[in-house]
Amino acid sequence: MKFFVAFLLFFTSSLVLANDFKPLQKGKIKFDTYYTYDFSRLKSGIYKNSPLTGIGTLSLPKNLEVNEKAPLILILHTSGGVKPNRELRYANFLNKNGYITFVINTYKTRKCNASGNGWKICLNKIRELDFATDAYMSLNALSSHPNIDIEKTALIGFSYGADAAMLSLDQEIKNIFSPNLKSFSSVISVYGACNNIYNIPKTIGSNFYYIVGSKDISYDTEYCKERYEELLSAGSNSEELIIEGAVHAYDSDFPVQSIPTSEVPDFFKCKFDLKRDGTVIENITGVKVKFKSEDDLKTKFKITNKFTFKDIKGCFGKRTLKMGSQGFAVKKTKELLLNIIQKNL
Repeated sequence: MKFFVAFLLFFTSSLVLANDFKPLQKGKIKFDTYYTYDFSRLKSGIYKNSPLTGIGTLSLPKNLEVNEKAPLILILHTSGGVKPNRELRYANFLNKNGYITFVINTYKTRKCNASGNGWKICLNKIRELDFATDAYMSLNALSSHPNIDIEKTALIGFSYGADAAMLSLDQEIKNIFSPNLKSFSSVISVYGACNNIYNIPKTIGSNFYYIVGSKDISYDTEYCKERYEELLSAGSNSEELIIEGAVHAYDSDFPVQSIPTSEVPDFFKCKFDLKRDGTVIENITGVKVKFKSEDDLKTKFKITNKFTFKDIKGCFGKRTLKMGSQGFAVKKTKELLLNIIQKNL
C-alpha cells in the first residue's frame, strides 16, 4: 500500500498543471486542448464538446537562473510520433543554445500509438488541425511559466507536424485558440510537404521557412512555389532551404533505406484542397469528401481512412520514399534552425 501511494504521488507530481508552474519547472506538462479534427467542427464550434488534456515535455537550458527568462520553441512531431533521435534531440540542442523547448505529444494526447503500422491509424484519427490546436493551446498554458519570455516564441514542425506548422500560420486559427498572445516570430517546416492547400485568407504575419532534402520525394518545386505565393498574398514571406543529398526523415535511428510503396504510399503528387466548410478535395483525381460537424469522430475516422488509402489511389506516385540517418543533414538542420530563430527573435 505504501509503495502504491508513493508511486501515485510521484506520478501526479511529474505531470504538472500549467497553472502550478514554479521557477525552473520542467518535465511532463499538462494543458487544456480540444479534439478539433476538421474545419466543419471548428466552424460550428462543436469541437468545444471534445475537451482534452494535452501533454508535452518542457525542457530548460541547463544554466538558466531562477529569475531568468528565455525564449520558447514549440515542437510538433511527425506521423511516427515523438522520438528521442528526432524531436527530443533537437530540443536538447536548442536547450544547449539557451532556448526553452516544449515537445507537444499530439498523438499521446489523443491516445494513439504510431508504432509499426499504427501511423496509418493515427493519420486517420489525428489531423493537422489537431496539431495546430495543440500548438496554440499549449502556448496559452506556458505563458504563465515564470521563466518563459512569451513575447519571444517560434514553432517547428517535422514532416506531418511540419504540414501542421504551415497551417498554424492561419490568423483565424490563432484568433480562436490564442487571441491574446504575440504571434510566433518564425514558423519552420522540416521535411514537410507542399501538397496541402489550406486556403489561408490571412496569416499571423510570421516568416515561414521550409527545410528539406533534395532527395526527399515529399519536396515538389511546383507545389511549394504555389504555397509560397499563397502565403505571401495572405501576409507571410517564405524561404526555402534545400539540403543537398538529404532524404526524408534524415534524423532517423536506422540507415538510409527505401520504404516500399506498400508500406508508405507516394502521396506527394496528390493535391489536397481543404475548404473551410469541411470539404476536402483531391485535385488530381477530383475525389472529394464533405465532413459534417454533427458526424461523430469515429465516423470521420472511417471516412478519412477510405479517402486516404483507397479512393484517391489514382493520384499515388510510384516512387519509393528514402528515409534514414544522415549525420550531415542533421548537422546542417541544427545550423539552419539556430540561424532562423536568432534572426527572427
